[in-house]
Amino acid sequence: MQTFEEFWYDIQRYELETYLKYHELKNGIKYANGCGSKGGVKFPDTMYFVLIIAACIIHDIEWQFAKCYQDLLDANERFDNNLKKITDEESMNDVMRWLRRSRISKYVSGVELVGTESYAKERGFIGG
Repeated sequence: MQTFEEFWYDIQRYELETYLKYHELKNGIKYANGCGSKGGVKFPDTMYFVLIIAACIIHDIEWQFAKCYQDLLDANERFDNNLKKITDEESMNDVMRWLRRSRISKYVSGVELVGTESYAKERGFIGG
């Protein structure tokens, strides 16, 4: 797991999206479990050799602070965008960019299809 300083550096370096302020991210990092589901399936924190954990941490914190189902969906969209920002910046050519974007599509689809509904039920945002 990244330290907060490493995490904050990546947010600035890649201009990652989040609605949260510095102090909220610093306080919220304790809720982050990295890439994958809390207490469940874990995914590598790299995507074809590019470290993507900052995007995962933002996503975790935004889900923790979500107040409704729509907040989870909005966090998923920012997660997708943040993964693209990181991997596009680190891709040296179009082939690597395409490979990483293909994997991002599958990763985010999995989050949306499995994780979002389950977490929304757990939080009481939707019935179950």
